[in-house]
Amino acid sequence: GAGADLLNKPQIIEHAHKSVTQTIYETRWVPSSARFVVLGSPPRGTGLIQVWALTKGDLELVTESEKKSPLKCGTFGASSLVDRHLATGDFEGTLAFWDLEALDAPVFSAKAHVGLVNCMDGVGGLKGAGAPEVVTG
Repeated sequence: GAGADLLNKPQIIEHAHKSVTQTIYETRWVPSSARFVVLGSPPRGTGLIQVWALTKGDLELVTESEKKSPLKCGTFGASSLVDRHLATGDFEGTLAFWDLEALDAPVFSAKAHVGLVNCMDGVGGLKGAGAPEVVTG
């Protein structure tokens, strides 16, 4: 009946909300956790990685780290569930992998594009077998 149809449709559930002062380009749930990352740029035009935790219906800022260039996109897809390294792409074309417990410097970084890394996805880690690979656009 009508009730079953309602359950089969996507639903939006607001757990909590916050006002922010930065431009947010990407959000990603940290795999197997009640945390998520926010990638973006504060008003001064630098980059920002924030890790938030959902706790008892509220959001708690766990850590944040400012970077040289605005961060446009990210994925956990090429990382193992144990490492949970975040791959990011920035406005200067840099691809970087971050340990969320130590955001001072990337685990790995390389120049991937001449300009903006607009989007990315990863495989081989969380999303199946094989070598970790990242595709960028």
